[in-house]
Amino acid sequence: MPSEKNRRRTPANNNNTSKEEVSQSPFAGCSIIIAAAVMMLFLVGFTIWSLFRVEREIGKFTESTAKPTPVLDPDLFESQFNDLSQRLDRFQAEIMAENPAEITLSTQDINLSIATHPQFDELRKTFHILSISPEGMEVQISYRINRKPLGDSSYRYLNGTFIGQPRLESGQVLIDIDTMTSARGIVPDEFAAHLSDHQITAPYLEDKVLGPVMKKLTTLELSNDKLIIRADPAKEPPGKQELTRADIDKTKRIALTSFGIVIVIFALFLSIFLSLRNKK
Repeated sequence: MPSEKNRRRTPANNNNTSKEEVSQSPFAGCSIIIAAAVMMLFLVGFTIWSLFRVEREIGKFTESTAKPTPVLDPDLFESQFNDLSQRLDRFQAEIMAENPAEITLSTQDINLSIATHPQFDELRKTFHILSISPEGMEVQISYRINRKPLGDSSYRYLNGTFIGQPRLESGQVLIDIDTMTSARGIVPDEFAAHLSDHQITAPYLEDKVLGPVMKKLTTLELSNDKLIIRADPAKEPPGKQELTRADIDKTKRIALTSFGIVIVIFALFLSIFLSLRNKK
């Protein structure tokens, strides 16, 4: 016969069993999935809110219509254009022959190139050099920006000027913007920094004429009304081994997508594990 001592233990054992059953409830797995879903919804909602907030801020210093920048009339600068073409041809020939090369471009030279060369169609009426000095280049722009993140295909335009320093990186010419103003006032530093990363010459890397030349440039120098460009075959072009902005953006997208997938998979596996454990 069971002793009195054993009979007293039996209710205690039954209570422990019931507690274990409660702690292993199948709703535990569901709560993990719900928490993951709530977190994902929060991230999506925060992203959408941020996009609309950025759109409101952009509206403070942009306009609904473009104000095209000046474009030089090639007919009025025929002799200057012929001289520029000859200097550019010599510069290209020296570079492709793997010889040290240098060319000096004035403010007028750059604007004339934009006005006459078909490769620079996108810069025409949107990008005009006002002056060049050792402190930087002053540039007039009419920059097109998407108006709203969702549901509106119209554009806003940043009509204004900026002062910046050009530099070479991975075969491209980038401009680090120091100050920027628009027709509606000062442009926030955060947006100016974003434009500093804009790869204005990226499309020309694939050009059969400009691409090979750009990839061999080694230095840029600013002087009074002059941009001096050099290519030295004995030097490695700056940033040759660095990732381009497109590479960085692609890496960010892959990382964010992978992070989201890992979270979902982890939640599903944890839910399955808890469900299988509860069945034991």
